[in-house]
Amino acid sequence: MIRVLDVGSDKPLSYFPLPREANPAMGFRGIRLLLAHPKLLHTQLRAILRLSATHPVAILLPMIDGIDDLRAAKAAIDHAKEELTAAGQSFDPLIPVGAMIETPSAVILIEHLADEVDFFSVGSNDLVQFLLAADRIRGEMVSTYDPLHPAVIQVLAKLVTVARSKGTPISLCGEIASDPTYTNLLIGLGFRSFSVSPGRLLDIKHAIRATDLKQAEKLAEQVLSVHSTGAIRAQVQDDWNRRRPVASPEFNSPTSLVGTSLAVTHNLARQRFEAQAGESASAFLSYRVEGERVILEHTFVPDALRGQGIAADLVRVALDEARQRHWKIVPRCSYVASFIECHPECADLVDRREVDLN
Repeated sequence: MIRVLDVGSDKPLSYFPLPREANPAMGFRGIRLLLAHPKLLHTQLRAILRLSATHPVAILLPMIDGIDDLRAAKAAIDHAKEELTAAGQSFDPLIPVGAMIETPSAVILIEHLADEVDFFSVGSNDLVQFLLAADRIRGEMVSTYDPLHPAVIQVLAKLVTVARSKGTPISLCGEIASDPTYTNLLIGLGFRSFSVSPGRLLDIKHAIRATDLKQAEKLAEQVLSVHSTGAIRAQVQDDWNRRRPVASPEFNSPTSLVGTSLAVTHNLARQRFEAQAGESASAFLSYRVEGERVILEHTFVPDALRGQGIAADLVRVALDEARQRHWKIVPRCSYVASFIECHPECADLVDRREVDLN
């Protein structure tokens, strides 16, 4: 997916100077700017189309606010196709074309826009600020910019519902897509595709793997029935506190290899290593078997048991058993991967194909 140039006076470029605007976030930017500079748009469209001859790419149009802008952009795509055809240059004639949903007008017209495009991408950063009339950059307004505002949640739910009813794929980008705190809620609302900043990719992968779909949908149902931003935030934060991955500061502690007094058992039936303390919920390290490889998926320690080195004990016992059973492991859990990195004597247990990929 390639988004055509998305700039304006709020995102200045040294080689493409633009006049200053009193309200650049709502001014001459995105597809409006490109339609006003057709040569700039045409050059990009030709390049993307030529690439489509050898690679599976799609064109994403930013800042679409209605049918007229969208159809004008599609006409520009058709013109570029005609020019390439006349020149005998190859391209994918069925290249997918998508629209970014970033404005309230696009939200209102979502059903009609779905008849014109192949997919949607929700630009949550701009969408939130336009819905709430809150500039996310100005410090004095930061408290009014909140992705968990009930209006934002209801709009996201509506977008997914309409996209599904129309059979139009929909993804989410922006800050909330890269924040694992929101992942469970977003999945519960129906999103299945996220555009994530590279630095948060592993965090989001971990959050997705820790998600139970029915629980996520239940969380979304509960949140949609609440009309207070504070109450929604409390629910989402509580959910994340119960699911967040275990941190790894204990690796730097001289006592990290000592272990706790809790016994760790291997529950073969449930495919996990467990540690139980009284009536508290059990801590565990779950895994699954894929052929000759064992995927170490998720480490969970309840709040009541944190800070005692239990996570390290779970990993240590799992790795000891992996050595005894001649397992080749894949540390998909970030905690396990960090443990192995800090204990190189365990590195030989990792499946070589996983090492080569990294």
